[in-house]
Amino acid sequence: MQSKRIWTIPSLLSCLIMNSILLVLLFIMAKQILTALRQWVGPFLAPENAGLPPDARSAFVGLSQLLGETEQYLALVVFGLGLIITLLLWLILQVQGRRLLVHAEQEVTAASPPILTGAAEKVAPPSPARELPSEVRQPLQASPQTAVQMLAILQREGRLIDFLKEDLGPYTDDQIGAAVRSIHQGCQTALLEHVDLKPIFENAEGDEVTVPRDFDPKAIRLTGNVSGDPPFRGTLRHHGWRVMRLDLPQVTAPQQKGWILAPAEVEISE
Repeated sequence: MQSKRIWTIPSLLSCLIMNSILLVLLFIMAKQILTALRQWVGPFLAPENAGLPPDARSAFVGLSQLLGETEQYLALVVFGLGLIITLLLWLILQVQGRRLLVHAEQEVTAASPPILTGAAEKVAPPSPARELPSEVRQPLQASPQTAVQMLAILQREGRLIDFLKEDLGPYTDDQIGAAVRSIHQGCQTALLEHVDLKPIFENAEGDEVTVPRDFDPKAIRLTGNVSGDPPFRGTLRHHGWRVMRLDLPQVTAPQQKGWILAPAEVEISE
């Protein structure tokens, strides 16, 4: 409601200002045209043109009277009609603007993570911690050493950090494509060596899938028009990933500031 009020006043002021400028220009142009026509008709009604045929003189007299009356009511007609057109234009902008606001609010609501309440909360209560497979179980670490190790491996095998920190503006698409191929190969090799991943859904993206009644909200995120109780039927937008194995070198160094992802390399020449 507040957004609609904010839209109303600026739109009205914009229409009034823009149409006022156009109406003033139109009024000045019409005034000049009427003045030019009266100056053109004037010589025909002068006493020295008494020999003008009666029919022609009567026509010029009527034209002169019409121009005088038009000039008398010109401001009222131009600005009166302009005000009516301005209000009509403003009403059209109001209708279209409110439709756009409603559409934008619906898109924002649809894009936000769904919150299941009522019966849905009963369906997926907080479950006790499940025992992870033996391949995944590892000692918990309080430091970010594991993430640093993974970044260091991706840097060592595929130069990933160098690529992400590089300014790609000066390079062409062909040069970037050639570099990405080697980076992809190196990072893929490192990932296959240290991590085993498995899709949460085996279906292809775009397939219709069923979300079971006892689904895990951490593993499946629902989007779109979510209503009612599970099971749900929808389109798979991304199959997701689950870590089945994480094999990193044993942590021996204590936690420290300024983690070293990759040492600097200095070549010494004699």
